[in-house]
Amino acid sequence: MNLITENYPQLATAFMPQIQMFVLFFGGMVVASSTLEAAHRPGTYTRMMFGLFAVAFVCMWFFIVFGGGVAELTYGPYFVRFDMSMIIYIVIVGLSFKGLLVVSTFYDFKGHERERARKKRLEQMEVKARASRPMPTPQPRSSSFSAMRSTEFEVTADDDIDHALSMPARPVAKGMKVCEVCGAEAPVKDYVCRNCGEWFPSDSQE
Repeated sequence: MNLITENYPQLATAFMPQIQMFVLFFGGMVVASSTLEAAHRPGTYTRMMFGLFAVAFVCMWFFIVFGGGVAELTYGPYFVRFDMSMIIYIVIVGLSFKGLLVVSTFYDFKGHERERARKKRLEQMEVKARASRPMPTPQPRSSSFSAMRSTEFEVTADDDIDHALSMPARPVAKGMKVCEVCGAEAPVKDYVCRNCGEWFPSDSQE
């Protein structure tokens, strides 16, 4: 814009005196609307609204930049007038078709957005239900004998646990004795068992 206004001061359009202010204002609105549109999810009314605003600001910015399609140039005694208003209007109509895409995107994702909102409401309801549900109070544990449960048990005999029945003593001939290790018979006068080599107690020789 600075190049045009400085190098061609003879060029005049409908918005030339304040064209820099208009270009900056509507350009900023285009950027802001597009940013807010992208910040929201597809299928929401907010995204559709900012998308339509962005399309409208783009059309207005394009119309102002080209001065409505009419420009006048004065050069000495010569005067030239350009009228491209029909071309500008056709281009603006083509740009406005972007609004149909914005609306179509909204209806395509509307069902998904409703389902997401429904799931979010259900999750919030579950969280509230858990918060409102009273917590069970733990019962204090008592170490008294009255709190203990009785159970049946059977007392077994010692023979069933670890002791074997003793074998009856075997009759020994006179003058003989029995080795306590291998059970072999030996004369009373022997000191060592002839079968296993075990020493006899000292009182066994008597």
